Amino acid sequence: MNNKLLPQYAIEFDINETDSSIVIQSIEYAFKQLNWEIVYSKDNSIQGHTSLSLSSWGESISIEIKNAKVSIESKCVGNQLFDWGKNKKNVENLLQQIKQYEQNEFSINEVQISTNSINNFESISRKKNNFKDFLQVFVPTKDYFFTPILIFLNILVFIIMAIDGTNIISPEVKDLIKWGANERSLTLNGEIWRLFSCIFIHIGIIHLIMNLYALIFIGSILEPIIGKYKFITGYLITGFIASTASLWWNTFSLSAGASGAIFGLFGIFLALLTTNYLDKSTRKLMLTYIFIYIGINLISGLKEGIDGAAHLGGLLSGLIFGYAFYYGLLNKDSKEINYWILGIISFLGISCSFLVLKKIPNPIQHYKKAYGNEMNYFNLYEFKMKDFEMNENLALEIQNKIGMNKEEMLNYIDNHTLYYWDKNLKIVREVEKYSIPEEALERNALVKEYVLLRIKQTKLIREKIKTESDKFDKKLIKTNQEIDNIVQTIVNL
Repeated sequence: MNNKLLPQYAIEFDINETDSSIVIQSIEYAFKQLNWEIVYSKDNSIQGHTSLSLSSWGESISIEIKNAKVSIESKCVGNQLFDWGKNKKNVENLLQQIKQYEQNEFSINEVQISTNSINNFESISRKKNNFKDFLQVFVPTKDYFFTPILIFLNILVFIIMAIDGTNIISPEVKDLIKWGANERSLTLNGEIWRLFSCIFIHIGIIHLIMNLYALIFIGSILEPIIGKYKFITGYLITGFIASTASLWWNTFSLSAGASGAIFGLFGIFLALLTTNYLDKSTRKLMLTYIFIYIGINLISGLKEGIDGAAHLGGLLSGLIFGYAFYYGLLNKDSKEINYWILGIISFLGISCSFLVLKKIPNPIQHYKKAYGNEMNYFNLYEFKMKDFEMNENLALEIQNKIGMNKEEMLNYIDNHTLYYWDKNLKIVREVEKYSIPEEALERNALVKEYVLLRIKQTKLIREKIKTESDKFDKKLIKTNQEIDNIVQTIVNL
């Protein structure tokens, strides 16, 4: 896996032509002494990695002997965009153990590695973790094309939002909605473009930095492997699916950020890591990191304010896309097959998302003609509460019908009082599907309980009148008390 953006440190030194086998032995000895693992060894090439620790995801160690030269390289894996000198230290530790092997195993008269050559290695060493190299993450190249463009677009949108007056630490909901965040009442009622635009909107600078850090890491690895067109297609379509998953799962939500699309890219990479397309050493190193990264983020997605549904939607769709891309990579010389793969997964991803969108409760669509396209769930909630109040007043008119005879009273209860309480029950059940704050939904649950108690009370009154019996009095007294209690609770909210 060639990722030139990850920190690395490499050296070269000369040896005698006859020293190759001794160098290999000394390197194997060094790995054993350092508790590093060799994952590949063939001819004059060795691949291995250091152990994982609290400060490092481990580094990949590559040694190659060619034309009487030994090349040693230590490269970061995982999300280490800075190594704080770790790679250089790895190379130095390896050389120290090689020297130790020489001193322990060979006498002065035997063939041995040139100590002088090893001591002078720094004259031809190279470092790739300085600031100039880091700036490469923002420069498009042939194999790393869309990742820097996506980084630039996310930063540009954030800067424009800030210039427009959006708070860069904790932006207000109205500003996020203005710039394209995903919100159920708007997205489902004519503004479907929000499923794409929300991918480029971030809820504060910390949110932006965290997502860009993950995008730089996965983009710098994945885009050179699968190609720029598969990469951008995977990013956009899994992001679209992630936004749909967020809309479907969250009753009241305002979602924004690139994390769903980034999880899609991780899903694609995870799928490739389960195949034989990448070499064994890469798979072993990266699977550990990927599982830990995904696990931590999925668990954090259970916390309030984290859109776990978008993360999961992006990851699962990315896994499916990854296996489709794997087939294309096996047939990379066939442009026709790869274009068909891109077209099919784009069509299926968007089509399935629209089918899910159709299943999401959307009460507003029934009121758009009457109240206009700008209506949201808060407006609708207010309208429905006015209807509720009117129905309640009509239902309670039974208290003024004391002079009716038995048949008139029973008829009035069935066709008037219970009718209006049933209408209110339909209202509160409809409100349960609205994308309104949790506090309003909790209040609605209490109102629903109140309506059910009123229906119970009315039916008890009907049975008392119908049977002309006092056996329902105790139940009526208890129900009346429950109604008083819940009314007091609602009033005190």
